[in-house]
Amino acid sequence: MKIFKSGSLEEIQSWVSTRIETKQSFRICGKGTRFVTANSGKAAARPRDILSLQELKAKRFFDPEDMVVGIEAGMSICELQEMLAERNMLLPVNPWFPDSCMGSVVACNDFGPNRMNMGGLRDCIIGIEYINGKGEIVQAGGKVVKNVSGYDLTRMMLGSQGGLGVITAVNFKVMPRPVEAHGMFGIFKAETWLPQIEELHKRRIPLDWIQAASTQDSNWMLGLGYSGNLLNRNRIENEIKNVFGKTLAVLADGDLFSGQKFTPGENRFEGFLLLLRDAWEMDESDFHVFATLPTEEILRFPFELFRKENFKMLIHPIGGDIHFMHKTSDRKKQLQQLGKIKSALVHPDSKLRWVGGNPESSFQELGKFGVASGYALTQKLKRHLDPAEVFSAAYYDSEFDE
Repeated sequence: MKIFKSGSLEEIQSWVSTRIETKQSFRICGKGTRFVTANSGKAAARPRDILSLQELKAKRFFDPEDMVVGIEAGMSICELQEMLAERNMLLPVNPWFPDSCMGSVVACNDFGPNRMNMGGLRDCIIGIEYINGKGEIVQAGGKVVKNVSGYDLTRMMLGSQGGLGVITAVNFKVMPRPVEAHGMFGIFKAETWLPQIEELHKRRIPLDWIQAASTQDSNWMLGLGYSGNLLNRNRIENEIKNVFGKTLAVLADGDLFSGQKFTPGENRFEGFLLLLRDAWEMDESDFHVFATLPTEEILRFPFELFRKENFKMLIHPIGGDIHFMHKTSDRKKQLQQLGKIKSALVHPDSKLRWVGGNPESSFQELGKFGVASGYALTQKLKRHLDPAEVFSAAYYDSEFDE
């Protein structure tokens, strides 16, 4: 296996074109940190070279007045946020890892607590550049929000996991940093906070994010984020107190909750999962799956059963999604943990995705929860866009019954 790196778009295009001509499959990565669950059936035995885009990381343009930016795929989320911070702006998305390249964030469609109110990547992308299955450089969308030419192609590449082409650059609309961002936090011994979150949701209180994390002693720590001037913050805090009483404390954004290794909402713009793994003393090989569920299912989910079996959970209840983790790297035990989660999912729109775990884990094991609706159509799309079958991605190589 060989790794090809280059900061030149032309060299990358030439390398990809050679692989297409010779029908040599390869994997696409930023820094190569997401190669969990590589085994996936028919393509698992193929040796693959790796195309790393981490050196393709230049800024294409940045227009603070129009609040748009274009960057190459290898720029990390931290580098992008630092550049935007110099103009008091940010990209309001929640990457999982701080060193993730933006091409990887887009290809994997990372999202988190801000999706509730600020939207996710789908709402921020206005243009994309990629290399297709013919070795051509394709540009879709544009540099300004009003330009929607090729917009469907832009959305198509979001969450494609590298199976439809090589993302080389992305254009985003950005936003000013939230004014005086704060949060209200509290510790709960059981899931008593869930009906209160449902009440907040019904009242349409303008929160920026909601995040709940199970603690080391199997309690819950809940964070509610909001922003605005003092008058606006006071109004929101009073509305929250009408639901929660005096059980929550107020912290400025970035302050840590006393006595806790992880504060909900911390590092939400720069990558929060490593912080969480450290707080829970989890390794990459330990069980970790990500579930997306409709809000109504999350509000009724049997969290108590999983908490009592020593699962650690990070929940974004309005949106909504759950990170399930468990301190075990044994494959047989991990499949048992996966089975417990699958048996608790009742909504047909619920989905699962491996984040960490035994290297032998596969998309196949996720069953019907591992694929989006219309998976057969997705496979046809890949065959059309990748006729030489060189863009290797485990998701497209799996066989599922819909």
